[in-house]
Amino acid sequence: MDMARLERAWTGAANRAEDAAGLYLIDSAMAEVARRGRDFRLRMGLIGVALGGWSLVAAYGIFGRGNVEPSREWGSLLLLAIAWAVLAVVVRRGWEGAAAAPPENLPGSLRALLSQVEGAMGRIRVMGLVVPIFLLALGLAVMQLGDVGKMTGSNIRDFALLATVGFGLSGSIMAVRYFRVLKPEAERLRRLLRQYEEGGV
Repeated sequence: MDMARLERAWTGAANRAEDAAGLYLIDSAMAEVARRGRDFRLRMGLIGVALGGWSLVAAYGIFGRGNVEPSREWGSLLLLAIAWAVLAVVVRRGWEGAAAAPPENLPGSLRALLSQVEGAMGRIRVMGLVVPIFLLALGLAVMQLGDVGKMTGSNIRDFALLATVGFGLSGSIMAVRYFRVLKPEAERLRRLLRQYEEGGV
């Protein structure tokens, strides 16, 4: 949604329900709420499929091929457990209050959008808390793989470099998204809602 356009329209006559432009904004806001909900479900579904594949590979390695020793490679299983736990928390938070459709008016849609934005910010904060724990578990898993002869010293060094670059890049992207996109958008939505409430529209 073009937030600058929405803010300009809101301060004009478009916030009156009888105005055609206001109805257009209501439809646009509700469509944006639906689109963000679909995007969230798609992302979580893809992550769930990836984790499911990882879990099946681990289970096959333990019970099928017998080439995974849980007593000596439990760090990898801990990584898997952390990933599933984070996904469960994120999905639960993402679906809170999502069962009911937003009211078919602009303030209701704005509140739904604000809830989605705040949810996205909360997910980034959760990731910020979990990443250090995940990195510790990842380091433990890699060292255990080295101990059982599945990774050489050069493999461990290369993996550490790759992980540093990957997590650094993803962390930077999340920080930019949090402070440059989501936080300003949340502040703008709150301001629009305050204007609505103070105007008694």
